[in-house]
Amino acid sequence: MKKIALSTVALLIAGCAHEIPMGAAFKTPEQLKLNSAAHWDVLAHHEAGLIKKTLINSSRMPVFIKEPDKSYPFAKTYHNLLTSSLAAQGVTIVTQPEFNAATIRYDVDVVKHNANYTENMGLPTPLGHGVYYLAVTALGKGVHDVTTTAIEIVKAPFYAAVDQVKPNYATHVEVVITTQVVLGNQVLNSDSRVYYVERGNLPHYAYHEPEPVPHHYTVSDYQ
Repeated sequence: MKKIALSTVALLIAGCAHEIPMGAAFKTPEQLKLNSAAHWDVLAHHEAGLIKKTLINSSRMPVFIKEPDKSYPFAKTYHNLLTSSLAAQGVTIVTQPEFNAATIRYDVDVVKHNANYTENMGLPTPLGHGVYYLAVTALGKGVHDVTTTAIEIVKAPFYAAVDQVKPNYATHVEVVITTQVVLGNQVLNSDSRVYYVERGNLPHYAYHEPEPVPHHYTVSDYQ
């Protein structure tokens, strides 16, 4: 029976060999979504703690918080929340740049995805578990990797249908928020955070130039 099982796996491997690497997804982590100004406050409080720690290691210098170049809801509100959080933690804040003060600056990068991402909701069947166990115990990790690939290609016998695949609409828009502490030409601290946002909330994080007002001209033919 063991010989038959091993032969079956070997045939499965041989039929699924590839000359180039196959694309594989990352392991699914959790990523937070920004859904309210209260979430911005949590971010500001977290960054204030990191900034305070940086300043303690740099002789408790004062800070100047640079205004964003363009005003959109998140940038304006985050500036005020960060100011309040730093003040509450006893950080000295100056309203004008000074030679001995560090500058806090932040930036928001918006990432839009056009592809429709999906989540595989299938559950392994007993056959799927059996092949997985056989691969890792009898033939080692290398065989396990190829066997897992084979299962991904021919899922029907190995996975039970439980909604199978469903769209993940959360992945359509992301924002990357970077907060930095700079002294002269030296970056004392830089922290970047990645979040999902709803497409409808995108104007909170991106500045849009106002639409030009159309001009109407009346042309008359005077002789």
